[in-house]
Amino acid sequence: MAKAAAKNKRGIAGWLNPYHYNAERWAYTFQRVTGVAVLLYVLGHLGDTSFFVGGPTGTGPSASSWAFIGTVFENTFGHTILVLLVLALVFHGVNGIRLVLSEFGLILRKPSAIEFPYKPKALASGQRALIYVGIATAVLSAIWTYLVLFEGMG
Repeated sequence: MAKAAAKNKRGIAGWLNPYHYNAERWAYTFQRVTGVAVLLYVLGHLGDTSFFVGGPTGTGPSASSWAFIGTVFENTFGHTILVLLVLALVFHGVNGIRLVLSEFGLILRKPSAIEFPYKPKALASGQRALIYVGIATAVLSAIWTYLVLFEGMG
């Protein structure tokens, strides 16, 4: 019992150690990371779109602008970024649905008394299953995107 208590008092080093995370903690971490990635993408996309429609004057893109954006995105690097973006978007969406369902109490069991060693007892098996569904859906979507984007490059 004392050994388990000492293991539980690792401080910040224990908090930063990724080997002690469970599936729910990884999903929580990736939800925040993909949220930031999606936000940065949306901001960049808004700026890019604003540039191509000519900003406030609405003059529209020039031929050289279209040629430049084609060189940026119509290559292996650009397609890889788009595949990673689909992976992040789909995982973020499916994991967000899981979080909403748990927030409404639809996939949580009744809470029990807190007892050492502080294992989460209220997490239903549906939580972990939905995390794996999110991962599988994101990976399948990324594979499909890869096939669509890279098919025309060969």
